[in-house]
Amino acid sequence: MPKSRDRSYEDFLWAEETRREPDRLTSNQQFWRSLEDLDGSKLVDSCEDEHSGPPDSARVNRRALLRFIAASTALGGLSGCAVNRQPWGAPLLSHPRLSAQHTPGVPLEFATSLELEGLGRGVLVKSHDGRPVKIEGNPLHPASLGATDVFAQAEVLSLYDPDRSRAPMAGGLRRSWADVGRLFTHIEEQFRASKGRGLHILLQPRASPTRDRLIAHVQQVFPEARWYVYSPLASETVRDATADVFGRPVDPVFDLTQADVILTFGGDLLGQGPAHVRYAADYAQRRRNPDRPLPRLYSVETTPSLTGARANRRLAVPPAQAEIIARQVFSRVRQRERSPPQSKTFVDFIAGEIARAGPRSLIFAGDEQPSVVQAIAHALNADLGAVGRTVRYIEPLTPDAAYAQPLMSLAEAIVEGQVEALLILGGNPAYDAPGGLEFAELIGRVPLSVHLGYWFDETSKVSLWHIPARHALESWGDLRAFDGTVGLCQPATVPLFEAMTAEEVLARIVGINEPDFALVQATWREAWNESFGSRWLSALEAGIVANSASPSVPVAAVPNWSPKQPQIAKSLGNPTVVFAPDPSVWDGRFANNGWLQELPKPLTKQVWGNAALMAPATAAAYRLRTGDIAVFSKGELSIEAPVWLLPGHAPNAITLPLGYGRRNAGMIGDLHGFDAYRLRSSKHPWILKDVIVEATGRSKELITTQHHHRMEGRNIVQVVAPGEAAKATKPAGASLYPSYIYDGNAWGMTIDLDLCLGCNACVIACQAENNVPVVGPEEVSRGREMHWLRIDRYYRGGSDEPETFFQPVLCMHCEKAPCEIVCPVNATVHSSEGLNQMVYSRCVGTRTCSNNCPYKVRRFNWFNYHQRAPKTPDEVHNPDVTARWRGVIEKCTYCVQRISAARIAARMDKRPIRDGDVVTACQQACPTRAIVFGDINDPSSEVRRRKEDPRSYALLGELNTEPRTTYLARISDPLYARADNGSPIDNDDTG
Repeated sequence: MPKSRDRSYEDFLWAEETRREPDRLTSNQQFWRSLEDLDGSKLVDSCEDEHSGPPDSARVNRRALLRFIAASTALGGLSGCAVNRQPWGAPLLSHPRLSAQHTPGVPLEFATSLELEGLGRGVLVKSHDGRPVKIEGNPLHPASLGATDVFAQAEVLSLYDPDRSRAPMAGGLRRSWADVGRLFTHIEEQFRASKGRGLHILLQPRASPTRDRLIAHVQQVFPEARWYVYSPLASETVRDATADVFGRPVDPVFDLTQADVILTFGGDLLGQGPAHVRYAADYAQRRRNPDRPLPRLYSVETTPSLTGARANRRLAVPPAQAEIIARQVFSRVRQRERSPPQSKTFVDFIAGEIARAGPRSLIFAGDEQPSVVQAIAHALNADLGAVGRTVRYIEPLTPDAAYAQPLMSLAEAIVEGQVEALLILGGNPAYDAPGGLEFAELIGRVPLSVHLGYWFDETSKVSLWHIPARHALESWGDLRAFDGTVGLCQPATVPLFEAMTAEEVLARIVGINEPDFALVQATWREAWNESFGSRWLSALEAGIVANSASPSVPVAAVPNWSPKQPQIAKSLGNPTVVFAPDPSVWDGRFANNGWLQELPKPLTKQVWGNAALMAPATAAAYRLRTGDIAVFSKGELSIEAPVWLLPGHAPNAITLPLGYGRRNAGMIGDLHGFDAYRLRSSKHPWILKDVIVEATGRSKELITTQHHHRMEGRNIVQVVAPGEAAKATKPAGASLYPSYIYDGNAWGMTIDLDLCLGCNACVIACQAENNVPVVGPEEVSRGREMHWLRIDRYYRGGSDEPETFFQPVLCMHCEKAPCEIVCPVNATVHSSEGLNQMVYSRCVGTRTCSNNCPYKVRRFNWFNYHQRAPKTPDEVHNPDVTARWRGVIEKCTYCVQRISAARIAARMDKRPIRDGDVVTACQQACPTRAIVFGDINDPSSEVRRRKEDPRSYALLGELNTEPRTTYLARISDPLYARADNGSPIDNDDTG
């Protein structure tokens, strides 16, 4: 007979359900977007959508409007010429460096690696006649597997940043490169006699074999030189934790495809970091595996994250409570309680889950967590037998701990007068150093300070010398991925401006006057010897060095290891502040990137700024509402910041996103948001306890898109149990549209809501591919953002710990499109392959199509955003896609240019288009492969298979629009997996 579920588990589930705040919405409105929705309060209508009208200064009377429409209609053909001309007014050919076999007009792809927090992510850069315009993931690289993140996609825009540094500066005056050469000669001659004493070098962490080789060479020449490594997001406690548990510092590498139960303490395993694209892909692959039960994900965190949004059970607690829970889970597991829990507590439940999963469990702690929590995570993985299965350990990828010191040591050396010359090779410590260090003032004390930077930023401003840094897409180099795999970096274009890399600077100060290309080749010529030639070319083509992943190192926990007893400190009851990287501008390095500034953040949907995130209950204690400005202070440090009430945030805690409040970022990045680094402490860079909060009585309007483009009160997101079919949507009635038979291709798309993480990679990919303009904060505040694809975020449940759901929404390419019949000039039409197309030269901007679109996915460009500040550089435009002029409707085209390219290639090969030949930009970028596009007339296509899945449903299908884009319902995972016969699954080691 099947075993019955333990009674204590039933009690636990009942307690969880009754603990949650009851819904205040009706049954057909169980999903809500904001606290205003949940409370039923009236929303402000002025920013509902892009139809709010132009500003008063741009309004015209009825007579002038009719005159404009008549003129536009009469000159439709002429306007068509204007729409399709190249707005940049210059030849596309910019920096040709083409082989004899290259066909002009056909883009080339260069395999390279892009750095994030010192590690590489493999990408393919699409270059049109020497001009990079699009970045895709390298399918051969372990950190990307063909997908990308928002930061990799946006690097192509940073390449053409008009505010990037173009010339050396010294003392505020422009200098020549000959002067720079004399500077390096002076440094070499000055410090050779003293063997480098007085020379201090500050680097960013970077896992690069070439850099490691050059550092070793500089150390031989200047053995007395002192080295420092600093990144505002690097945690010094990560390797300390592994050294504490295993007796040696090592780096973890996770394998989520083998994990049945995942427990995370903070961080964002699936949504942030240089390895998150791979981890998200592995998690999605595990969910798609029909031979194993669905994995269970549990998250203990303070700040809501994309990982927590996907958790079966998420517990929102302040940082101190997270440490207590980690200690309690460790204690329960050490007791080997493999039987079902006998109490109702969350700790007992989680301990029982991971104990039953054993080697198929995975424990993860974010970098911001205290060293003891990270150590507990590693110790649990070892105790449960997960090492070698769901996690393995490798030698440290950045061996800087052997020679480098932290930033605090550099500050002390400057104060003591030990620093004669300071080389800052990358980074921006004058901006992102902890507030108490006053690093900008310290740099000014150094007799000779040199900063290598991409912009003339805050650090360049206070340094004696500034040297322009070369962009990654212009540079040669090498980078190790999260698992140690080496990816070669090669330029996709010749340098747009003369600049240097950090490796070139290191070489120059010891008398090696060679370019970055020769420096990288020297590293691998030394490693490969006689086989250098063939292996070098193969590595360049593939983007990775074959078989270069770091081998696993054997580790074993120190006998009888246990966490140290906690230090009991008296708490004043004030909130705890948690610092976190911003999901759009990261640590501030992307602040001048318009694509990322205007990208709605996954959970708040805020753009062009940041806010102090807190739970509604915490805000109520200080009588604060969203937009109110408060002062946050700790000792002598204080900042002012607007408040954002975020559902699911832990009580009595505040999250301050980093990366804003820039003062020398450029035209786009300056003066947006507040600088959270000013409150950061060098001793406690991630968690600051007992912070005093005081309301100022002032408020600020925060720019957000969370109330834009709403589909009011309809059944949007469907959630089903495992094996359950989606609810069928019944059309409202018979249609007056005639039927059409598609004899050839019939294009369609499916989006699996069970795999979508809301990471925004598809949004930026669409923007880069289709020349979607940046409109600026003022226009977004009016509801006029131009993104062709948006990701709607919904909540379900109470505001304390709600469930979170994401749904990408783009043009549905309805078979019976309501936009087509209302257009007075036939500008929106249907193609013979089922695409809803826009003929820009016909559009006169009546916007009737947008009014009749139930999905709210059509955008109207009120102004010529391609030429209006904040202007997107013309060089980044995709020449395969029209740059639209003002006054027309635009929306998703299913990347029709890619369909045309596939059709041409198939015709040249005398074959039909195969499944997979057409990959849309959003589909290609998605880490979890939630988006699938193809021919629904092909019975063997993946898109056809998904549309026949029982979970498939049409969004607003009751309207009888017959959308070509359909969805797969989200699977509501049970908290406790059960077998088909109703008994608990025994997660043994046999599967």
